[in-house]
Amino acid sequence: MKKIINGIIAMMIGFTMIACGSNTGSTKTNLELVTSLDQAILSLSTGKCDAVALDGTTAQNYVDQSDGQFAMTGINFDLSLYGDFEGNVAAAKKGEKSLMDAVNLIIKTAIEEDYYTVWTAIAKIQSETDDDAAKKIVGDLPVFLDVPIDETYAYLLNTEELVKPTLDLSSADGVLKSVLEKGVLTIATSPDYPANEFVTEDGVVYGSEMMLAKYVADCLGVKLKIETMDFNAVLTAVDTGKVDIAFSGFGWKKDRAETFELSVGYKGDDEVTFHTLIVPSDQVDQYKSLEDFVGKHIVAQASSLQQMYVEDQILTLEGN
Repeated sequence: MKKIINGIIAMMIGFTMIACGSNTGSTKTNLELVTSLDQAILSLSTGKCDAVALDGTTAQNYVDQSDGQFAMTGINFDLSLYGDFEGNVAAAKKGEKSLMDAVNLIIKTAIEEDYYTVWTAIAKIQSETDDDAAKKIVGDLPVFLDVPIDETYAYLLNTEELVKPTLDLSSADGVLKSVLEKGVLTIATSPDYPANEFVTEDGVVYGSEMMLAKYVADCLGVKLKIETMDFNAVLTAVDTGKVDIAFSGFGWKKDRAETFELSVGYKGDDEVTFHTLIVPSDQVDQYKSLEDFVGKHIVAQASSLQQMYVEDQILTLEGN
């Protein structure tokens, strides 16, 4: 993970970035939306913004690997405002209930059999975001399968001995019917969210949600195809039919539920879900509450939960 962060900074330092100096002295908060977390972390590391809004796990990963450059503020967004929708969800085009019904049954099986818990632990070790709990769960299980890295994605997961749900696909319609006829399930993901989805230095896609996608494809009896793209392009790819479904670290949002078919939630560990902001470590003492971020330059990934939280819980404080 540390190599990944250092590589991101080194690779992107030469790219032209939008100028975004701090907004000190102003009560107008500058929320900048970027397409990837790589850009957000680069802005923070080079002093071009004051804070980055992230989910708690990703925030802690970046802080741990920053050699003391970043710090957790300990100031979290209030999630109680949005109901109880814990975990990630897959997203399909609105109206594709046949596909989502099948996917939901498959996901429920993965949860009931504790498969997703194991996949999450393996993915944490693969992405170097592991903890003691992950190491205990994995034990002697292989974290990288000794199989060729090819277009079959067999390296992600071997499902031959796993329990699979009984699916009635006789009345499949829409996208599900097309998937079964083509023999391929095409998914979209933005692989910048370890341990859910990430790319190794060799350009190979891994992650707990990618294992889940492989399990879904195997349960449907079709091949898996993974399309990687920027986060804000993932749902567009679903809506336009470029892909069949998305697995990309999506949390439940009201607007997403209104626009897309969302799966049941899935969560692979017992960590308490929280969303927060990270800042340069030498500035962390100036932040005591969300009000202290008013007038600052904050970066969040476009279309993310964190964008919504900043808009709802910081931008609304302006002028108070």
